[in-house]
Amino acid sequence: MISLCCFFLLLINILAFSLYEHIKQKNAQIAELKLQSQRDADSAEYYRTLSEQDEQQKVLIHDIKKHLNAIADLNEHHETDKIAAYLTRVLGSPELQHSVRVCDNDLLNSLICRYQKICLMKKIAFHIDIRSKCIDFVSYDDLSILFGNLMDNAVESAEKMAVNPFIELSVFCRENTNMTIITLIDSCRVNPIDKNGNLLPTKKPNPQFHGFGMRSIENIVKKYNGEMTFYFDDPTNTFHTIIMLRH
Repeated sequence: MISLCCFFLLLINILAFSLYEHIKQKNAQIAELKLQSQRDADSAEYYRTLSEQDEQQKVLIHDIKKHLNAIADLNEHHETDKIAAYLTRVLGSPELQHSVRVCDNDLLNSLICRYQKICLMKKIAFHIDIRSKCIDFVSYDDLSILFGNLMDNAVESAEKMAVNPFIELSVFCRENTNMTIITLIDSCRVNPIDKNGNLLPTKKPNPQFHGFGMRSIENIVKKYNGEMTFYFDDPTNTFHTIIMLRH
């Protein structure tokens, strides 16, 4: 009887410990999901700010004639010191910094321009083809989450290639349909897909705290009644992501 009681007590302790570990892991996952949600919200705000800066740049370019007239007036009065100070102030303004237009969606343009700079620093060739008015039905928040996570994954994969890393992004509307197709191809050193067609778990430290970016992508795809597929092309060492969104 004593042995039986000890056995059940041990079993209860094992179950209690297992339940505690399970709850602990679930709480960690919930905390990371909340953190990912906050990251997505911060990204959306960041790219919205970039978009506003781009708009300010347009206003400044529109007003450049006024600046030139002001400089001409100062020059007529031989105010060289004031001219120098004026030029320093105007040329140093954030709105006059380098800007590139890769698509007609303001937020997506700001986001892609940011990744252009990242790819340039990491020596990754980045080819972009985003057709006009094809992604405007997606909200700014969803755009930042979707393309931010897609590009993060692509850059992380491409930078591991020793020779000629590249990323290709294409966004277009399928003719005579309500579908927008997003294709992303990036250099990839090893096949990240297991034999069951699923992405292999991350090799980063603490894997339970990673992989939420892909979940965010999947959530956006579902929100727009879309579909996503991916595959690895072994001869070219490239990872292909194809997303279809309905509008």
